[in-house]
Amino acid sequence: MPSEIDVLAHMLDQAEALLRSYGQVRWAEWLAKDARLIRSLDGYGIEHLLSAYGGMGSLNDVVLQRSNIGTELLIPEGDNERFDELRGEIYALAHMLRTLE
Repeated sequence: MPSEIDVLAHMLDQAEALLRSYGQVRWAEWLAKDARLIRSLDGYGIEHLLSAYGGMGSLNDVVLQRSNIGTELLIPEGDNERFDELRGEIYALAHMLRTLE
């Protein structure tokens, strides 16, 4: 059975992949760094991850979209919902792990 650390790191990998597929490199790199730190049991990874939530321009504000040629935006069916779900689950698990430290 995977540990909470493994589950969190796996969710971060999934969120990172979604972000990269929509050109959100800054946030993808942020989550990749946190996944590495968390896998190595570095508590800073949890703190850094949680600092991405809240405030203007935070991970909470990310909406996945692609620009089409011209001005039309293509909104992916299901990807935003999946990302939103992951974002919430990541926060809840990271918050829980932080309280265990």
